[in-house]
Amino acid sequence: MQNENLTEWPIEHQFGICRMSLVSIYLEPTRGTGLITQLLFGETYEVLGITGDEKWLKVKTTEGLSTGWMFRAQHHSISEEDFYFYNHEDYQVVTSPVSTVKYQGEQIYILAGSHLHIGSIELFDMGGVLEFKGNTRHVKDKATREELTSMAKLFMHVPFLSGGRGFFGIGAGSFIQLAYKMSGYKAPKFISKLMESGKSVDEKKIQLGDIVIFGNNKDIPHHAGIYVGENQVIHVWGLVRVDKIKLDGSVMVRNNSPLYRVLDIRSVL
Repeated sequence: MQNENLTEWPIEHQFGICRMSLVSIYLEPTRGTGLITQLLFGETYEVLGITGDEKWLKVKTTEGLSTGWMFRAQHHSISEEDFYFYNHEDYQVVTSPVSTVKYQGEQIYILAGSHLHIGSIELFDMGGVLEFKGNTRHVKDKATREELTSMAKLFMHVPFLSGGRGFFGIGAGSFIQLAYKMSGYKAPKFISKLMESGKSVDEKKIQLGDIVIFGNNKDIPHHAGIYVGENQVIHVWGLVRVDKIKLDGSVMVRNNSPLYRVLDIRSVL
């Protein structure tokens, strides 16, 4: 018999913003189900539904357009007008691995990739001061290729976590997406979308920051990394690491390595 408490019920269209260090989005409205993605401080979402016990909300994230379930207790409601403001006005992207911001009188630790909306009065105290400690980049400020690879290397040794988006666990696609986001660019999370992004470039014209797509022994795209020079990519395999590769498309046989063969090189800058 279906659990009525976990049945999805329609709800009046609502909007929200993450006002915590990290909010996890799950596949199902139950504990222990798969982690789909995570919201970082300042990222927004739409509310699509609610469970019968009103403990879980079905949401669609603005960053990555993922749909899943979050604890209602972690929901911070905003108006549709504010939702539009937060997604269309200027903001800063946090580039420090861990920073602090004072929000409603409390100090919160926030992670790289978080948003600071410089036009939001709720982030400023009565004296008009934003209490923030860390580094940021304006969302419209584009990094050089060298700076992008430096951003990627900030994640070195971060452990793999499917659906993770932080320095305590990160997914392979989210790693690329966050490194690009912190550098002022947009890159999709999933391999299928990466294969369609930007333009394909020849191995002899590869540049720092280009995305290298790897295929398995059936030439099916299944992994990606960021080129950091000297025939090396930074990618997630157990943890964020740098490995040597062969750019000419020849087979790189390695014990269960995702770096079997380079299928394509994409320039999205």
